Amino acid sequence: MQNKTQANKTHFDVGRKVRETIYELGGTMPEDLPSPQKSIKQLISTEKKKLNK
Repeated sequence: MQNKTQANKTHFDVGRKVRETIYELGGTMPEDLPSPQKSIKQLISTEKKKLNK
């Protein structure tokens, strides 16, 4: 990649291909996955508290 525009285009193209592959294989699209109950920050905080006990 020579510049930011090329990098952005490549990123977009790869993302599109990944989504096509998920669809073709019959997988669950990312936007259809369930939302987690806790955020990453909450999970990390909980783990740190467990380790400090």
